[in-house]
Amino acid sequence: MYSTSEIVINNEKDLVNYIKTRNKTSFEMYERACNSIPAGVTSRGRQFPPFPFLVKKAKGSRIIDIDDNEYIDCAMSYGIAILGHCPDVVVNKIKETVEFGTNYAMEHTGTLKYAELIKKAVPSIDKITFCNSGTEANIHAIRIARAFSKKSLIAKFEGGYHGDQDYTLLSAFSHTDEELGPVENPDGAIDSIGIPEETLKNTIVLPFNHPNAFKIIEKNKDRIAAVMIEGLQGAGGCMMADRDFMKELRKITEKLGILLIFDEVFTGFRLALGGAQEYFGVQADIVIYGKIVGGGLPGAAIGGKSKVMEVINYTGDHDTDSRNKCHYGGTCNGNVLAMAAGHATVEYLLNNPEVYVYFNRQGQRIRDEINQFCKIKGIPAQAIGESSIFYTHFVTGQIKRTRDLNKVNKKAQHIFFLSLVRHNLFIPYMHLGMISAAHTEEDIEMVIDIHKKALIDAQRLAL
Repeated sequence: MYSTSEIVINNEKDLVNYIKTRNKTSFEMYERACNSIPAGVTSRGRQFPPFPFLVKKAKGSRIIDIDDNEYIDCAMSYGIAILGHCPDVVVNKIKETVEFGTNYAMEHTGTLKYAELIKKAVPSIDKITFCNSGTEANIHAIRIARAFSKKSLIAKFEGGYHGDQDYTLLSAFSHTDEELGPVENPDGAIDSIGIPEETLKNTIVLPFNHPNAFKIIEKNKDRIAAVMIEGLQGAGGCMMADRDFMKELRKITEKLGILLIFDEVFTGFRLALGGAQEYFGVQADIVIYGKIVGGGLPGAAIGGKSKVMEVINYTGDHDTDSRNKCHYGGTCNGNVLAMAAGHATVEYLLNNPEVYVYFNRQGQRIRDEINQFCKIKGIPAQAIGESSIFYTHFVTGQIKRTRDLNKVNKKAQHIFFLSLVRHNLFIPYMHLGMISAAHTEEDIEMVIDIHKKALIDAQRLAL
């Protein structure tokens, strides 16, 4: 099932042609999609040169494409499927719930029960509300922070991705060192055309894992409404914040009366049940959740301290609330199916803490074996990450911030990911590798073995 046919691959072109031949239907459908969908995909991260293969089915730790090729999946819906694809505990709950409707645009007991469950899992949260995506949650969190603080400037870190919204889509993706500016005092590099230059007036970019960040915060203390940070930068390349850095960040923001926002779209319920807050031993004022919180359906949440969440604690008098409260709304907020699926997922994690022991052990094993293999074979690559999250970069030296990846061998990186697909392992080129509770010991063995094959392919064809 996981062996490739005996073929001769002498260069990148041979590798691409082999994949195109094996995935003939996917390639044809992709060309067809390009006639109706820009770039043939509905999200940038799904464009996987030479084409994005089309998925027909997903179950457990596997995905099957429309050419009936089966892959071990280490994308897991970009982190959503922490229990694996279509886990029975979630599917059964959805089936049970759908009999009563799909969306009410009104409140129901599912939101209350889920809010209480999340508060049990994450005791630092006083109040929590729901929306539909990580991007939405980030947009609302910024507005809530500004409403509470009565200040407008948002501080975010270089390499941090906080959804597809203008205020923070800065210095998150690939930029040259010149575009990024000095390491200790970075400039704001806009990540997309269509974002006005005026955006830079309302956002300041801080250096990740660098002590000068605290000096910049101090300098702008009277203007900063909130500091946003990912404990593990997903789009930034799997960069972990230093533990001491996070503790100092909490200390200085608390001292200066600045809100601290943890973007836990990636890390929530994954680094630990309590997410990055539990992992770092730091409590934030506002916490943003996505991915896992929807249990496989579109879902996100914003939690925080009571005093902060008070700005959306409406009185019911619309005229008064329009003047004195922060607007928060959404037709599908608290969608009945997403609440049921999310509740089933988090309840499972709460009742089965051993899953985190498994994540930590297997994630560390994957990273260690990749790094040991690279050292033995003299391959200039390294695996980084934490808990169930991992990513292999073709660069040597210390990786502490995104600009450290500007020296990555891009050809080797591309061949490596093509080779993973060739050997029936899927990790998105622009995303992270993750394992789920559905990945067995045998799966992990295969993940490591396929990584070694792909590393050799990259060494042979690009180094």
